[in-house]
Amino acid sequence: MVNVMKKILITIFISLIVGSSFAFIIYKNINKEVSIAVSNDNVITYFQVGVFKDETNANNYMQKYNSSIIIKDKEYYRVIIAIAKNESSIIKLKEYFDEQKIEYFLKKETLNDKKFLNKLQEYEELLNSSKKATYSTIIKNILKTYEGNFNK
Repeated sequence: MVNVMKKILITIFISLIVGSSFAFIIYKNINKEVSIAVSNDNVITYFQVGVFKDETNANNYMQKYNSSIIIKDKEYYRVIIAIAKNESSIIKLKEYFDEQKIEYFLKKETLNDKKFLNKLQEYEELLNSSKKATYSTIIKNILKTYEGNFNK
């Protein structure tokens, strides 16, 4: 009777170890896949100052800003004054626009255009190593590059 109990307990113990091992391996693989799928590599942030249903109103509103573009998003026209990807650039641009008392809304979007993302990264490196006096020129170049790629 004791031998039968030992065999049953050993079988249960081995089953638990094998099952736990498989579960751990599967969890690690799924976790890697999920982290790849949720990657923020392609997420950009728009500094949006207005949303309009009428393109004429959007065009009139965008005249208030030195540099801005209109992005058509389904039935809306969004007025954008800056685009950034990395957190340090977003912080610098927030400070810049806050000092100018410009109200904006941050809108995140996934973008899969590697060419633009690489160019944006170059501009952000420039932005992060520049003085605020040059931000306006850098922002204009980012917006022109975006507009040249997407707003054709």
